[in-house]
Amino acid sequence: MRHLDERISDLVDDRLEHDERDRALVHLTVCAHCREAVDLERDARNALRSLPDVAPSEKLLSSLLALAEPGEPLPPAPPSSATPAPVAGWRPRDSRPPSGPSGARPGARSARRVRAVRVVALGMCTTGAMLILLASLGSTGNSPGTPDTPVSVVPPLEQFTVEHARSTGGLPFVEPASLLVTTDSSTGDGW
Repeated sequence: MRHLDERISDLVDDRLEHDERDRALVHLTVCAHCREAVDLERDARNALRSLPDVAPSEKLLSSLLALAEPGEPLPPAPPSSATPAPVAGWRPRDSRPPSGPSGARPGARSARRVRAVRVVALGMCTTGAMLILLASLGSTGNSPGTPDTPVSVVPPLEQFTVEHARSTGGLPFVEPASLLVTTDSSTGDGW
């Protein structure tokens, strides 16, 4: 099994792609070594973030500016009334997935979500149009002035009875008296 190794800091700093982050989190459920390394990395990150902001000293700034090569323009001197920018105040960009009650950051709508809503709305409209079309094709076609009369379907019962009698040798739904009656197949007369 491969350990996370160099991807631990990327996981802690939320710099992994979604699929890779999911694989790493699944790996953490089974690997105690990587889980311990991630915990240590998170502790170190939280300890660094809890430190107060530190302004660089004038001596450090002057020695850094002295490192500029000759001929290169020096950056403008900071105004004496302005406070220097904090060095430790930098925070990485928030690349975590959106959170909150609606699942999105307030005021932001992603293009993917808008596209998904449009596709769903188009699908619903198309489904509704197809249902209306199928309902109109399945109607009886009578004009509004004519009443609907029920259509009765009468199966050829006599033909089914004869076919059944020929194939099985018995008559279905027979009355005891009908067993005594024989039919002459040449004339079609009974008795």
